[in-house]
Order: sequence, then C-alpha cells, then structure tokens
Amino acid sequence: MGIPIVVGVTGHCNLKEKDIPQLRELVRAELQKLKKTYPHSPFVMLSSMAAGADCLCAEMAVELGIMLKCPLPMQEDEYRQNYSGKDLILFDTLLSKATDVFVVPVFEPVPEQPSREFYYRQASIYIASHSHVLLALWNGLPAKPNGYGTAEAVDFMLKGHNYESFHARNDGAVIHILTEKQDSETETNFKVSLLENEPGGLHEVLTITDNYNKDADALFNPSESTYSLLPKEYLKGKAKLNSFDALHCEADGLSLYFQKRYLKALKSFSTFGVLLVLFFLLYDELENKHFLLAYGLIILLYFPAFIFSQKKDIHMKYIQYRMLAETMRVQFYVLAAGLNDNISNAFTWTQKLDCIWIKRAVSALLIGSPDTVDIPEELIMENLIDGQFEYHTKAFNRNIRKHSKSENIARSMLLSSFVLFVFVFIMEFFFESCLDQQVANGPLTAFFIQFSGQEFIWRSLLKVLLGVVSAIAALGSNYYGKLSLERKSIDHKKMALLYETAKKQFEGGCIDKKHLFRELAQEEVIENGNWYSYCRENLLPFSL
Repeated sequence: MGIPIVVGVTGHCNLKEKDIPQLRELVRAELQKLKKTYPHSPFVMLSSMAAGADCLCAEMAVELGIMLKCPLPMQEDEYRQNYSGKDLILFDTLLSKATDVFVVPVFEPVPEQPSREFYYRQASIYIASHSHVLLALWNGLPAKPNGYGTAEAVDFMLKGHNYESFHARNDGAVIHILTEKQDSETETNFKVSLLENEPGGLHEVLTITDNYNKDADALFNPSESTYSLLPKEYLKGKAKLNSFDALHCEADGLSLYFQKRYLKALKSFSTFGVLLVLFFLLYDELENKHFLLAYGLIILLYFPAFIFSQKKDIHMKYIQYRMLAETMRVQFYVLAAGLNDNISNAFTWTQKLDCIWIKRAVSALLIGSPDTVDIPEELIMENLIDGQFEYHTKAFNRNIRKHSKSENIARSMLLSSFVLFVFVFIMEFFFESCLDQQVANGPLTAFFIQFSGQEFIWRSLLKVLLGVVSAIAALGSNYYGKLSLERKSIDHKKMALLYETAKKQFEGGCIDKKHLFRELAQEEVIENGNWYSYCRENLLPFSL
C-alpha cells in the first residue's frame, strides 16, 4: 500500500515562450531530486491543468512516471472552453494519461453570482491542503485579498486557510522556481528556493513518510493479514475506503512489530542492569577478578545494543505507526458513515506539531471524488461503537491485571529486601560479636576460625542477594513504569464509558447518527493524541 508523496502544482498561465525549455529542465531536476531522496515512496502530482505552468509540470510528471491526478475547478466540458489549438490538444492528451480527474469541492461560501475565478481559488485551496509540497512557477509577487492566482496558492500552502484552524508552523513547504510572466519586461533570473515556515520541516515529514514506506515494503506481507474494518463485500468499488482499510491494516501490523521489539529491548536492558549489579557485588564481596571481567563484558554488550536500538528508532516507530493506524481507522469509519470530513483537521495543536506527517498522509489518501456510500448505519455501529466498547473494556481489564501484577512484584521485592536486611543486620551486629567472644574463650577457637570462613561466605552472599533484589525491584519498577499501565487503564475506562453512552444514544434514536459518528471520531483522535503524548516519554533507558 504505502503513503504517496504528493507534489502540488501552481504557476503562471502566460509563461515566456523562451523560458519554457529552461523551466522544463528545472522542474524535471526538482522532481528527480525528490524521487532520489525518497526512493521508497510512490509519487503523485496534483495539477489543475491550467495552460502554462500546470501543463508543463504535468508533462514532466508523465515523463518521469509520476502518477498524475487532476483536480479541476469546474466540470471538464466547461473547463475545456479555456483552451484552443495546441493547448487543447495538450490538455486532452494529459487528461487521458491522468489516473483520476475530478471536480474539487467548494471550501468557501458561494457568492450569489460566482465567477470562474472563485472556482479557480477553490482548486488552489484543494491542491495546497492535499499536497506535501507545492511546486510553484511564480514571479514572487505577494498575494491579494480574495485572489485566485499563484501567489494565493502559495499563501494557502504556507499559512493555511480559514477553514483549517491553527495551521501548524511545521506544516507547508513550497519549491519556488522564480519565473516571469509573458507581459513582464524583466528578464527571468532562474532561481530555485525552498520556502518553509520551519527550516527542515519538509525533509522531516518526507523522511518519516519514506521510512514508513520502506518498513512496509520490507516487513509487512499483505497476504498474511485478512483483517478488515468492515466485511469486504461492502467495500467493493469504493477506492477510498479500500485505501484507508489497507493502510490501517499495514500500519497496525508494523506498529505491533515494533512494539514487540521495543518491549524485548526494554526487558533486555533491565536484565543488563540486574546482571551489572550482580557481577559488581560478587566481585566486591568475593574479590574474584572473573566477576569484574563479566561486569565489563555486560557493559560492552550493552552499549552496541542500545546504539542499535536507538538507530533503528523502534520506540518512535512503534508509537508513530500506532498513531497512523488509529487515524486511518477513524477516517475509514468517518467515510463509511457518508461524511467527507478530513479527521486530521481535528488534531490538537500538539498532534499537528508532532504528527504532521500523519495529517498529510490522510490528506493524500483523500484525493479524488468521494466514494458512493451505501453502508448500513447499524453495521457501522456494530463495528465502530460495539467493537470499540469491547476493545476498550478488554484493554482496561488487561492493563489492570498487568498493573496489579507489577504491584505484587514490587511488594514481593520489598518484603524480600526487608527479610534479607534482617539477616544481614543480625550477621553484622550480633553474630559477629558473639563469634568474637566465643573465640576469645579459647576451647573452641579452631572450630570457630573454620566456621568464621564459612560465615564470611554466607554473609557476602546475603549482601549480594540483598543488592540484587533491590536492583530487580528498581529496574522492574522502571520497566512497568514505562508501560504506563495505570494511565492506559484510566484512558481505556473513559473510552469504554464513551462508547457505552454512544450505543445507548444510537439505539435510542435521540441523536443525529452522522453527528454521533463525527463526535466519536473527534474523541478518538484526541484520545490517540493523549496516548502518544505520554508514551513518547517512555524511551529506552540509557543509564544503568
């Protein structure tokens, strides 16, 4: 499946004829650079197919094997009236090579007498909101209020639009190819620059996306997973639903894979810590150099293991891919309910800053005309509301059991430490003084000298055991603490109550069902963000 990297296009319609060969080379070079830098990702170009820059970029995309999708500002027959002669031939040729041609939705209130320019503006908003990066063949002049041209499209990409609340600073990037219009007397000074609100933001988003696609190619086998969010017969002919269903399955599988590796690494590092304490105490108490060598060996093993785990980024991939999977699942049910909302617009500010790549992934998969939905609301209720209620209830009980187990282990370790402390205390303060007195009396001196050696060994071993038990308690507490069991239990309990309430409202018919689905989707997105925020702090431990 994978997540496509989407390159949107905007630019002047009336390019200088003599500039076109150079612009072709610059556009080709930028597209090739993107494909080379992010080799594991499929690429999509969004072009409204206006004359000039739009068609020039579309030609380059077709030439480089990049999938072309055409969001038109109006119906194709009406839009075609803008063309004649060679431009019309090129328009029809490129449209025939596009994998999807559709009319964009309207984002702003429609005027009483809407102009063609109004619909051009809607196409610019659509392209900016559904692209990872905008390729702009633009003279650099500023946007105008309520304008509809290239400058406004750049503004939509960098600043967002009023239908989208709180545009994140790390969202939006424009590859600016400086060019002049045909009627400009200024000679074109060809220059390519990257415009970003936050330097490095685009590379970060595209790198995470490309790494995900790389992991999906290497680690996920679709044939091994038959799980679907709804019965397959209801998904026939529904391209978007199938896309979100497939990506959810893929992201879910990858998240579970990295979760297992994370937990395995956490257990291994906790074991390393206990062994370090054990070998050091044995060396210290028994003065055996072999234990010092074992201590050094554990450290030598620990560092490469930790560096390898950090390099593979298994913890962040586990929680990021889980966030992706849950967002895909929620978006799937939103679409299944007949709603065309982009659920990533409901992300909290923190989610937009931390998971902007997921927001862009959702937008990329939403490109195109909406599916024709005929899925029974009762079926959605059964899979979404009942399914989530059952999931959160089971997860709550499971985490409560794990938390109880961790508490029992901690109590056992505390009790064991206390009992061992008593033995060591007696050895140190009472048994030794009695031994000295008996030796001083004389008759049993030889016997007590012999017993003294054995007593020394037993006392040393008790000290070692006391230290190890304390280390197990500390490292065990750290291990279970990083699982956030108590916090997860509280969240699952709250979400189970939410879905129980939603089920009653659905069955009672006292609420608009589409409104109910929308509210549940928003709550799920926020809950996922909360989960991500505290799980991201549970990094693998470096300090032993």
